[in-house]
Amino acid sequence: MPQSKSSSEIILDSQTRLMWSRKDNGKRLNWCEALQSSKELDLGGYRDWRLPSLKELQQLWDQDNRCIRKPFELTGAWVWSSNRNESDYAWCFYYVIGIQVVYPIGVSYDLRALFVRDVERAGSWLSQPTDSTA
Repeated sequence: MPQSKSSSEIILDSQTRLMWSRKDNGKRLNWCEALQSSKELDLGGYRDWRLPSLKELQQLWDQDNRCIRKPFELTGAWVWSSNRNESDYAWCFYYVIGIQVVYPIGVSYDLRALFVRDVERAGSWLSQPTDSTA
């Protein structure tokens, strides 16, 4: 089981070596809205959030329990990735069965966004947020 340091808002995950939002955005949104939300997010005192790649989302998949691994929480099973395919399509990860699916970027269906930041690029692996929520 990967080690993580978490708070009510963010997770420092040793498997991905990234800082994650613990919960998704909480409502349906299309890919463009998800991307914009990542750019506007101020969470845990950080403002350099982004959408995760498909590979990063797949690393959160708990194959044994067929869901996102703990302590992450989703309000929907579909999560947008940063990966685009062709001009009007982007990839998402479906946590019920652990598959990657491509959707038109304007579709919101039941898609959500998780947010991630590169803590090693921004500083040390265990860099602390300015409001000490981690």
